[in-house]
Amino acid sequence: MILKFSERLYADLNKDLNTLLLEEDHLVKRLEQSVHLCLRSLRKLKDFCKQHEPGSAEEEIQFFKKIKPKFKCQLIFHQSLLNIELRKPIGDSKVISDYYSQEINILNHFFESNRSFFQYVRTQATYLDQHYFMRGQYDVQLDPDLCVIDFDPAFSTSHDNKLAQVLASALLQEHLEQAICKLSRKEAISGTDQELTDFDWKQTKVALIELVYSWHATEAFGKKNLKSIVKFIERAFNISLGNFYDTYDWLCGRPSPTLYIDEMKEAFMTRLQKKLKY
Repeated sequence: MILKFSERLYADLNKDLNTLLLEEDHLVKRLEQSVHLCLRSLRKLKDFCKQHEPGSAEEEIQFFKKIKPKFKCQLIFHQSLLNIELRKPIGDSKVISDYYSQEINILNHFFESNRSFFQYVRTQATYLDQHYFMRGQYDVQLDPDLCVIDFDPAFSTSHDNKLAQVLASALLQEHLEQAICKLSRKEAISGTDQELTDFDWKQTKVALIELVYSWHATEAFGKKNLKSIVKFIERAFNISLGNFYDTYDWLCGRPSPTLYIDEMKEAFMTRLQKKLKY
């Protein structure tokens, strides 16, 4: 029962986060709203868990190893990224890249400080699960999360929060590395041709996803798969399209799935009519 509920809840959370990614262009505002979405989902998960206790040790381990950490991971990721963006210095690409690199060094220090647990997670080991992911366990030899003392004992184990931190840190490092790459590409373009520095996508992300699916359907880039086209477009237009699969499902349910393409056609025909008049 918990598994089915959590899957639906996590799918709803991802959908809400993706919708926010498409609709809110201001990064800090989007991250603030994302944090609130994650908190709301985590509260719902907590309430459901207290009303529907795991029926066995295996279910309890699964919940605190596989289910809760992925919700908490999203909260930690968005809150940490928000903190990083709020502290970001004013300066050129090199200043910001150096700042992001320092943040990556902090993450590397976290991984190094928790090396044994990180290795346990990466190798998908299970031999310590009953100590890490069952409530009421606190083995001082296994470097438990000290914050567990202040946590709700009915909704916490000694390591589920640390697992969420590990997962969030991995997401954060990937995000920062991609941000540094984008800054490097901008710097490279700036050094070669100044006219190419301001070609960020100015229309909505939904509009661009309409085009991406149209390009894929018409094989505009040959036999390239959809994911590779999305990556290319994100890099070319300096944009993140989020979960474009969910956006496509949403497009299919709209009264007019090709709203932007229709708008483009109308704009082109208007321009054509003006030319024909002269």
